[in-house]
Amino acid sequence: MKIYVSADMEGVSGVVHREHTTPVGVDYDLARRLMTAEVNAAVEAAREAGGTEVVVSDSHGGNQFRSILASDIHPEAQLITGGPRLHGQMEGLDGSFALVVLLGYHVRHGAFGVLDHTTHGQAISRVTVNGQEMGEIGLNAGLAGHFGVPVGAVTGDDRTIAEARTLLPWIHGAVVKWALGRYSARCLAPAKAHAVIKEAVAAAMRDRASLRPFRVTPPVTIHVRFKDSGTAQKVQTVPGVSAVDDVTVAVTGADYPTAFKAYSALVDLWEPAWGSWQRTRA
Repeated sequence: MKIYVSADMEGVSGVVHREHTTPVGVDYDLARRLMTAEVNAAVEAAREAGGTEVVVSDSHGGNQFRSILASDIHPEAQLITGGPRLHGQMEGLDGSFALVVLLGYHVRHGAFGVLDHTTHGQAISRVTVNGQEMGEIGLNAGLAGHFGVPVGAVTGDDRTIAEARTLLPWIHGAVVKWALGRYSARCLAPAKAHAVIKEAVAAAMRDRASLRPFRVTPPVTIHVRFKDSGTAQKVQTVPGVSAVDDVTVAVTGADYPTAFKAYSALVDLWEPAWGSWQRTRA
């Protein structure tokens, strides 16, 4: 039984600031260790519950998807690291997996929670998929759903778990911190965070028969509202992208992966130089 773990950084216990999430930040090395340890807790739980293969996607865009410490990853995990990628935070996922774990995730842009943003905090203010507002949880769950794979567990702050349950009411949530503001939280100690993560992953494995893929009916139209009109104008150079208003564009795909890849391309157009992009991700 194959398990897929997509690991972001902003939802990890102890991570609350850009100084944690960007390679130039003074606390980035600490955040990498905290993130890797939470990933290892999820991998251990998946293996103990019958997972025969666990694939981990380093899904934090800072440092070009290279935040997990490969030297310290669980020996039974396979690590997807580096970029660029066709499927972003869900690279390598297909229909052969039994379930997805979204680890270290965060709320969408504009929602109250630690380090809220949607894909690119400096560029995007709102994303909708077929009219429904989504953050990274919904965007990635939709891609997993296309392949028939359900999201079984989500970890992050309390507001993140609440957001996930509005779209995926069947998920098992691991609250590892409670949001006090965009850059502050009441955090569990790492050992306790690992315990609640293991509990959520084990429960998802146990209850996988009741999990449901999150399916978006095609054709799939994604609206992206940027924070400035210049970006919205720039991305309209891409064939198939149309203006909705001065700061919003739309792209439609015949299926979810097509629309998802188009969305990712529009985001990358905001700043094609990875060096400055990664410093301002959240």
